[in-house]
Amino acid sequence: MRRVFIYGAGEAGVMVLGEIRKRPGENIAVLGFIDDDSLKRGSSIEGVEVLGGCSMLRAAIRERAVNEVIIAMPSIRKPIIKQIVRICRSEKVKLLIVPSTREIIEGTVRFHQLKEIDPSDLLIRDEVIIEEERIRESVQSKTVLVTGAAGSIGSALVKKLLNYSPFRVIALDCNENALFYLLRDLEWSGTGGYARVVPVVSDIKDSHLASDVFELYKPDLVFHAAAYKHVPLMERNVRMIYLNNVIGTFNILSLAALYGVERFIGISTDKAVHPVSVMGKTKRVCEIMIQAFVKKGLHASSVRFGNVLGSNGSVITVFKRQIRRGGPLTITSPEMSRYFMTVDEATSLVLQAGTLDADGGVFVLDMGQPIMIKDLAESLVILSGLTPGRDIEIQYTGIRPGEKIHEELFYKEKSVRSVFSGIYVEEYDIPDAPFLERIESSLDCIHTMEDTEILQLMDEIIEPHYAQKETAVAG
Repeated sequence: MRRVFIYGAGEAGVMVLGEIRKRPGENIAVLGFIDDDSLKRGSSIEGVEVLGGCSMLRAAIRERAVNEVIIAMPSIRKPIIKQIVRICRSEKVKLLIVPSTREIIEGTVRFHQLKEIDPSDLLIRDEVIIEEERIRESVQSKTVLVTGAAGSIGSALVKKLLNYSPFRVIALDCNENALFYLLRDLEWSGTGGYARVVPVVSDIKDSHLASDVFELYKPDLVFHAAAYKHVPLMERNVRMIYLNNVIGTFNILSLAALYGVERFIGISTDKAVHPVSVMGKTKRVCEIMIQAFVKKGLHASSVRFGNVLGSNGSVITVFKRQIRRGGPLTITSPEMSRYFMTVDEATSLVLQAGTLDADGGVFVLDMGQPIMIKDLAESLVILSGLTPGRDIEIQYTGIRPGEKIHEELFYKEKSVRSVFSGIYVEEYDIPDAPFLERIESSLDCIHTMEDTEILQLMDEIIEPHYAQKETAVAG
């Protein structure tokens, strides 16, 4: 039997109770309402007792042997959801949620509509709030180039940029199919943003093609999101990731400097901190390269991410696919942890970084404590209405090539706060070095270089810049 608590003793909760009672064949027993309104405690609704609020949820679950909680509060606050998620995960209790406020208002909540919680609710910390007007001032009436515009971050960035009234957004990607679907999304959204997006099928690895884009559109701002990112896969494809991530970034930086763009923002990763993977090394080289171009007069910075919840190929999407197939969920190590952020946070951080004066600096979001991957897996199973270890097996497969057990966000133990709460910056004074010339000259021999030679070149660039100097940032 499904022994259920309904969290929320309001209109939505009563609707859910009614739907359950219409289906006696489902074998569901509603054993109580949970509600944080102290005035409702001890009362009875449709014959079901209101037991109390979130503070007593864990004890009530144990006392009444509840195996499922249904959240029926469309206006429930994020911190409360996070508490419920943590309790249900630790007690191995299934968790579902009613659809949306609209269905509640229309009175159309149906039992079959109950769904899983958004992955962002798995974050222990609160999401970072950005300063909208400052972003609008930096973007309004500008021509903005987004490379990698059809990827998870790039496409979200294109959509978010349209909220700030740019003159136009140049959406550049070599994946014409994904670019097509981005345009369809914009067209179907009905916002009119489609008319301000110029789709460009091109390749940042080809400097001549990239140059044509700058010559034709003369962008004011550049957000460089194009990159190969899958760590184990790219361990076997060293030449291609070097060409795309390093040479491609060099090409876009060179053109940004040549055409005098107002601001260049490069997207990096926590895997660039003390990198062991090929992908991490390419991204660290790009961070250093951006600093070198700043010395040549370009206004540029990097933004360093952790893992992005729900991005293409991310652990969330992999786990969800495995859950739909009935398992097992595969995790490399029970000790594995990662920093996570939402797509919305990631794009907001990029846009906010574009308004800050910290040329050459690396902006990093305060992502709280890292999340254990096994805890994330168990939470997703529970939020899918299943029980870990019973309905879905979890298997450990071993560390893959290029992976770390734990990632780091900073080179230093303590970095400097920016003027925005929750955003930090590492700022470096890099020594003069001829590595830009070495990167440029590698183009002439990249097709004959061995993987070991490419890796050695990147190591020689990275090694002198491990120990860096922190300085404060003026906003």
